[in-house]
Amino acid sequence: MSDNPERIFRIEVGPPAPPREQGVDFQSAGFADTTNDSPDNGTFRWPTPPFATYPVAGVQQESEPCQIVGLNGRVMQGRLNFFVPTEHVAHIQVPPARTTMPLRFNQFRTILLTRPIEPKLADAGLSQHDNGVLAERPVTDYRVHLVAGGTLEGDTIGHVENEFGLFLFPPVDERGAVHRLFVPTEVIAGVEIGPLIGQALIDSQAISAEDVEQAVEVQQTLRNQKLGDILLTQKVVSPDQLIAAIERQSQMPMVRIGEALIALGLITEDQLQDALKQQQTDRTVPLGELLVRLGMVSRQDLLSALARKMGYPLVDLDRFPADPDALNKVPFSVAAKLLVAPLLLRDTTLIVAVEDPSKRSVLSELEFVTQCKIVPVLANQSQLEWSIRDAYAKLGADVTSVMFAAFTDPADLEMESVDSGKLVEDLEKEGLDNKTYQEEDRPIEQSDNSLVRLINTMIIEAYTQGVSDIHVESYPGRDKIKIRFRKDGALVPYLELPHNYRSAMIARIKIMCDLDISERRKPQDGKINFARFVPQYRLELRVATIPTNNGLEDVVMRILSSARPMPLDKIGLSNYNLTRLKEALERPYGMILCVGPTGSGKTTTLHSALSFINVPERKIWTAEDPVEITQPGLRQVQVNPKIDWTFAKALRAFLRADPDVIMVGEIRDHETADMGVEASLTGHLVLTTLHTNSAPETVTRLLDMGMDPFNFADALLVVLAQRLVRRLCTCCKVSEPASAHYLDDLIKEYLYVFPEHEETPTPESLLADWQARLGQDGVLMSHSSKGCPQCNHTGYKGRAGLHELLSVSREIRRLIQTGANAETLLHQALKQGMRTLRQDGIEKVLSGITSMEEVRASSNT
Repeated sequence: MSDNPERIFRIEVGPPAPPREQGVDFQSAGFADTTNDSPDNGTFRWPTPPFATYPVAGVQQESEPCQIVGLNGRVMQGRLNFFVPTEHVAHIQVPPARTTMPLRFNQFRTILLTRPIEPKLADAGLSQHDNGVLAERPVTDYRVHLVAGGTLEGDTIGHVENEFGLFLFPPVDERGAVHRLFVPTEVIAGVEIGPLIGQALIDSQAISAEDVEQAVEVQQTLRNQKLGDILLTQKVVSPDQLIAAIERQSQMPMVRIGEALIALGLITEDQLQDALKQQQTDRTVPLGELLVRLGMVSRQDLLSALARKMGYPLVDLDRFPADPDALNKVPFSVAAKLLVAPLLLRDTTLIVAVEDPSKRSVLSELEFVTQCKIVPVLANQSQLEWSIRDAYAKLGADVTSVMFAAFTDPADLEMESVDSGKLVEDLEKEGLDNKTYQEEDRPIEQSDNSLVRLINTMIIEAYTQGVSDIHVESYPGRDKIKIRFRKDGALVPYLELPHNYRSAMIARIKIMCDLDISERRKPQDGKINFARFVPQYRLELRVATIPTNNGLEDVVMRILSSARPMPLDKIGLSNYNLTRLKEALERPYGMILCVGPTGSGKTTTLHSALSFINVPERKIWTAEDPVEITQPGLRQVQVNPKIDWTFAKALRAFLRADPDVIMVGEIRDHETADMGVEASLTGHLVLTTLHTNSAPETVTRLLDMGMDPFNFADALLVVLAQRLVRRLCTCCKVSEPASAHYLDDLIKEYLYVFPEHEETPTPESLLADWQARLGQDGVLMSHSSKGCPQCNHTGYKGRAGLHELLSVSREIRRLIQTGANAETLLHQALKQGMRTLRQDGIEKVLSGITSMEEVRASSNT
């Protein structure tokens, strides 16, 4: 841990511990001896104190009683069932729970195994030396500084430190028994074990107390000196200096370049505001460059601000030895065009010298070409060009044929109307013309502009075709990349790309949403503001990367166009459902639930409901993930679980913000559900969603989550379950009178769910009702679509909703309070007039909206 620059150096003073005779190096570090052929070969073993007097670490055979301290200091007693440090997880059971809970290392401070480890006793039959070895168990103090603040202090008999964390052994009694304490790496900011180095040197009479005080004063002076001043006065000339400077810069607080220039007195606040107004017309020019062009600051002033206030290391390119591996990563033509000097390559991180690190367009292009994470540092403009020429000339590159020019961001280029098929042909032609076409995952140079245009065109075509998701699928070997669109709920092929553009395609998409292109083992989430790349299309795309087998990645992009809510009357609700929903929305308080699977249109329905009650007299708060639909008058909040800004915390904040109506994007846990009920009972109308299959099942699901049945029954107004089905294409739809056999099948399917009760409609009455409401001149029709060019010969175009609305009456409320099951609730709701998803779908089939195949595929009988 001492290699991490953010941590305090660990100092140990005192004689080294006597080693065990066998297996110390493996077993004291927590792993079985890999030379042993025992069944537990390679299994993790919880370490014991590294002294001969203590037993060798063994494989855990049974659960261990333990004490867990959470990040907030809360102490829990439980049992450690499994400890898997390679996955950074401990499996804990906390009574009275009967299940094991996985606890990740970043979710707790410490785990203490409370079963003591006893030392071996000295033996009269052993030699004096052996008895001395067994008696060796020195106690030292420790201080563990935590990332979140605070310090753990105490005594330990030895310690073991590895990549997963720190294992300490607090003594229990005078006989030498110890507990085993684990502190994960994720929570440690620094570790000190043993006496402080200054005190140790004084005790050994190596130096005096006055010497220590003088050294502390010098150290304090260095600490008070600003890092930027050090960087500006001491230029970096070696790789070690550069890495150290970058590590120090990573600890500095973020400062905007405008604020840095004002702090140095180089510009005024008015000048900054004028420059920002001018930047509104051209976002592609960084603020620092714009200030230089306007003559407000010189390039040397800009360099000084970047180094002093923002901490960028300043490299002396005349003396810095460039790394050949870094130079080989960036073609000379690219380095000359972007005016960047590659300095160091460390794994998948490339350190480059640039004139202005705030030029994101330069860094993004470099990430795309090199497929590395780029770390920028500063260099004088006068040194850059000659340094680049000299470095590449030493590698044998022809440095006379390339002109150094300013870089133009691809986003500046006007988006041409190009067919994606033509772009694919260009890509394949370029690949065939290149001798290295056989190389899988080769860096793309000549075809990068074509690939950028292809991705932009793909997104534009998806948007214009009404596509909801774009799937980019990578396959191993020489198999092509497959791109598919989700259109009207079904996946359709779009195009395929040559296999050797696989990495470049994924890397370009990652760059567009500022993800780490070097990380391929973990899923990542991001957003693309597409207007940055094609200004005339104001779209946002939510991007998810998923690692697949063979070290590949897939990408799924969801198009989040800035949509407007549909009127409540236009979302396809039946008259009964629409009337009951409007009655609930007009209530001053209570809870309205919209349920269904992911992608079933719940958010659209809730925003339509909000638009129905969105008047100036109401204050409406929404918490969503993400905010997809906007409308004037709403106060919308984007939750972010990564920073612990959850639905529950947003709901708690809303209750202090004088709301009339609250919309919560999703109930994900008991806390959110409980707070929603509490808010609805205290005079607020709460709208939210839940992932359940039907309206009656929603009630039982929430009761199973631990909701109080009486409070929940009093709060609940309606539950609306819904699905999306594909619409029949109106251009090729044909209708003909329905046969008696067809109608009989529909009637049986419609009546199947009804209980045997006198209020159940008869087949005759149901048929007469359909003929009156859904028939054409009293004749029920059968509708189908054969397919046409308008619907890509699928027979479907667009989507429609199926709905099931459970309205809470006195009888339903009484059933909820008594914990009735879903079937009992369903039967009572059917008596009151509710119709299931399948029944609503059958009526939409008779209306010619969708097909029976679609209804059966999306609903249960």
